[in-house]
Amino acid sequence: MEKQRIKPGSKSFRRLLKIGFLSALLWQTGGWQGAYAQSIITQAQANALSISPAENQSLYTKSDIKFEVLIPNAQSNSIILQSAPTIPNVTMRTMRKTQEFGENEGTKIEVWFNFEKKGDYKLPPLSLLISNRRRTIPFAPVTITDNPEFLSPRVVLLFPDGVTFYSDEIPGPKDKNFGKALFDWHKGETIPFSVCLQYAVQLVQFNWEIPTESIFTQTKTYDILEIKYREKRYSDELIPVADFEWTSLAEGEKSFPKIRLTATAYNGYRNEINIPDFTINFIPKEEAETDSGEPDIFAASFDAFDNAQKISENEIAAGNLHESKISLSECQQLAELRRRERNDILGWKSNISKRTEYEAKIGINTSIAEFYMGAFYFFALIVLLSLSLFIIFLKKRMVLAACLSSAALFFGLIFFIFVSVQKVKKYGISTGCKISSIPEENAKAESSIGAGNRVQITEDAGQWIYIQLGETGGWCKRDEVIFIN
Repeated sequence: MEKQRIKPGSKSFRRLLKIGFLSALLWQTGGWQGAYAQSIITQAQANALSISPAENQSLYTKSDIKFEVLIPNAQSNSIILQSAPTIPNVTMRTMRKTQEFGENEGTKIEVWFNFEKKGDYKLPPLSLLISNRRRTIPFAPVTITDNPEFLSPRVVLLFPDGVTFYSDEIPGPKDKNFGKALFDWHKGETIPFSVCLQYAVQLVQFNWEIPTESIFTQTKTYDILEIKYREKRYSDELIPVADFEWTSLAEGEKSFPKIRLTATAYNGYRNEINIPDFTINFIPKEEAETDSGEPDIFAASFDAFDNAQKISENEIAAGNLHESKISLSECQQLAELRRRERNDILGWKSNISKRTEYEAKIGINTSIAEFYMGAFYFFALIVLLSLSLFIIFLKKRMVLAACLSSAALFFGLIFFIFVSVQKVKKYGISTGCKISSIPEENAKAESSIGAGNRVQITEDAGQWIYIQLGETGGWCKRDEVIFIN
């Protein structure tokens, strides 16, 4: 019986010897030794790593930002994190380590920081122990921007060549550059610019004052309702509000148009935003061309205006200027052809052909056609006929016929109203108009519209009329335009 008790013990002892022998063998062949060696990271390898901000997060002030790095082939239990580095305006929230498996095996280190102020930061390296050896891993440089959640809305003005001005950064009374023109521009040249909002949820109100001695036009309005999704997501991206074109007809420093907006901030409050007063210096084109030779930041903006040959057919069709040299008699003949095209009911198609042939002969390339008065009389007849039939069918109690005639009457009225609006618009042929922003003889600020251009007459004040060509408009003498109507 005693021998049976000893036998199982001897078997266990033999198993332990086998395990010890196999362990020693694995150690010598590098199996376990290699596994242990994999957790040792040299300082050179640590320097090659970088603790960078995690993807898909906004780098805003006063928000927790996660930085992370993967230490490859390192066991998490072999790493001891030291205290994270701190610098002014930066607070370390927390940090942790997690074991990663699979293709990217190793230990992931995550550290959260909160930045009080915006700016460029380079955090001190993170210190840690890897297999009882002290190592430091550097942080990647990071740029922190203001958190939109805590900012008031502001207006952003976008000019050509990427020039940008912010309503809260334009020089004020206490700034040394206050009162100086922000930049130079050529008199008579158009300044295109866009008005945008930033740090806002919704635009509530938007208005502006038209500057004197200039042509000021709103060219595009954006649908601000499209930004309602921002109410649950903070963003610093620009929200387009409107596009404008401004042409000064006088020289010297001119105040920028007063633009006012009311917008809702992320905190729910409404803010009235007024762009601070600033000026633009308008100089003669000759002075700009003979300047010191330093490149102007807006030089590329003038290229489209200096070469009239670059105007496309589509632009001409939209009402832009052309530079053909046309005599007064040619302008009179062109006005007569357009008058016939408008009023001659029977020869409408032939009149269009004659007019286009004559325009091509004198160097005008346009697809603008005159309103055809025959359309006005046609739809007037449709309305009268439909109304008469409706009354007749109604008296005879022909319900179906009355319904059909009423539908014809309805659509006829719509088209009749449309052609009536076109009928009352007044047009003329420019003989070489000098236009100004005010209807006065002594108005010194002038621009011009070349002879042969078809212009719309929008206002009439005695010997003065206000004409419009595309986005260009102003007052000129009545005898400088030959009326078509």
